[in-house]
Amino acid sequence: MSLTLGEPVTEMPSDDWWIATLKESGWTLLWSESEDFGQKSVGRVAELSKQFDTYICEVNETVMWSSAELWKDGRQVWKVTHAGDGDDIFDLSQTGALPEGFPALKQEHISAQQNDGEGVDHIFDIPLDLAALDFGFRHDHYLEQGDVEAFLTIAKPQKKGLLSRIFGR
Repeated sequence: MSLTLGEPVTEMPSDDWWIATLKESGWTLLWSESEDFGQKSVGRVAELSKQFDTYICEVNETVMWSSAELWKDGRQVWKVTHAGDGDDIFDLSQTGALPEGFPALKQEHISAQQNDGEGVDHIFDIPLDLAALDFGFRHDHYLEQGDVEAFLTIAKPQKKGLLSRIFGR
């Protein structure tokens, strides 16, 4: 898959695909509205993580599902996932060597969930807040022009047809 960068824009794009480098943390974000983009790109993420620490964060607020994972040196270091659409509002799957801030963050959200009378899914935030501890951004935060080096739109990758795949075009 190749990405075609567009011209810089002054506001956070509402398009499906964009890229920006955060000034404060130096992390580069690749934003995709494609639900399965992260998992379809695991091979590329593994390759990229040989040079750069790489996160995959996925969110589906319709069913209150969230996931974050960190990749380094070609392998997944950790992954935390919450599926809030089941019977267990406290659902949380975790694998790997989690950051040292994880236990306190988890306890903070569990306490909030136990004390919440509003029906808010606080566990949903754990994977997203965990990743944001490192790179300083969550999907639901609006970035201003001064927060990034530039916003660049990206032309959505097109799937190649059968003939293109056969003939390499």
